[in-house]
Amino acid sequence: MTPGEIVPLSFGAGLVILSFLIAAYGAYVALTAAAHIRAAVADGQSWLPYVGIAAVSLGGIGIWSMHFIGMQAQSMPFEAGYQVWLTLLSFLLAVLCSGAALWYVARARFSVGRCIAAGVVAGLGIAAMHYVGIAAMRIPALFQWSLPLIVLSVLIAVVAATAALWLAFHVQTTWQRALAATVMAVAVCGMHYTAAAAGAMVCTTPRGFTGLQIGGASLPYLVFGLSIATLVLLRWQLHRSSLRFRQKLARRVDALIGSNAAAVPVGDTSTGTLGRG
Repeated sequence: MTPGEIVPLSFGAGLVILSFLIAAYGAYVALTAAAHIRAAVADGQSWLPYVGIAAVSLGGIGIWSMHFIGMQAQSMPFEAGYQVWLTLLSFLLAVLCSGAALWYVARARFSVGRCIAAGVVAGLGIAAMHYVGIAAMRIPALFQWSLPLIVLSVLIAVVAATAALWLAFHVQTTWQRALAATVMAVAVCGMHYTAAAAGAMVCTTPRGFTGLQIGGASLPYLVFGLSIATLVLLRWQLHRSSLRFRQKLARRVDALIGSNAAAVPVGDTSTGTLGRG
C-alpha cells in the first residue's frame, strides 16, 4: 500500500477464535481461583495467593494474551513488531489492576458499591493496557482515532470488569463458571475489537525503530501455547489446594465427631439404649 492509504479493517477468523478461547479459559481459571478466595476468607486462611493466581489468569492471560493475539489477528499489509518495554508495561497494567480490584473486593464483606469501584479501577486498567499495547506497535503506519469509539471501548472495559468481579464472587458450580467465563470472554473480546475499530491505520513511508522488539507471524501461536500451559499449571495448583482444603476439613469433622463421642458418659440414659431395665 502507498503512503496515505487507510488499511481496511479486517481480521483472520482463526486468530480471532484463538483470542476468544484464551480469554474464556483465562476467565474460567480466574473464577475458580475466586472460589478459593471465598473459601479461604470464610475459613480465616490466607487468600492473597489466590488473588495472585486470579490476577495472572484474568489480567495477564485472559485479557493481555487475548489482546496480543487479537492484534495479530488484524489483517495488515506489513509485519507488526512490538517494543518490548511498553509491551511489558501493558502486561503489568493488566495484572496489577486486576489483582488490585480482586483484593479490594475480597478484603471485606461483598457489596455492590465495592464491586463497582473495583470494576472502574480494573476497567480503566484494561483500557490503559490496550492503548499502551497499541503504542508499543512498530509499524509503517499512523493511527487516526475516533473519540466516540475510544469512549465506548473504555465503557465496555469498565462494565466487563465490574461484571467479572460480580461473577467471581457469586458463581458456585462448574457449569456456572463455564457459562460465566464465556460471557466474560465475549465482553473482553468486545472491548478489544471495539478499540481496534477506534484506530484507523494510515500507511506511511517505512520508518526505522530503535530499541528491543518482538514480532513475527508465529508469535500469536507461541503466545497461545505458553498461555494455555501457564493456565493448566495454575489450574493444577488450584486443584491441589482444593484437595488440601478438603483433607483439612475432613480432619476437622473427624476431630469434632471424636470429641462429641468422648463427651457422652457411659450409661447416659439420654442415648435411649443404655441404662434401661
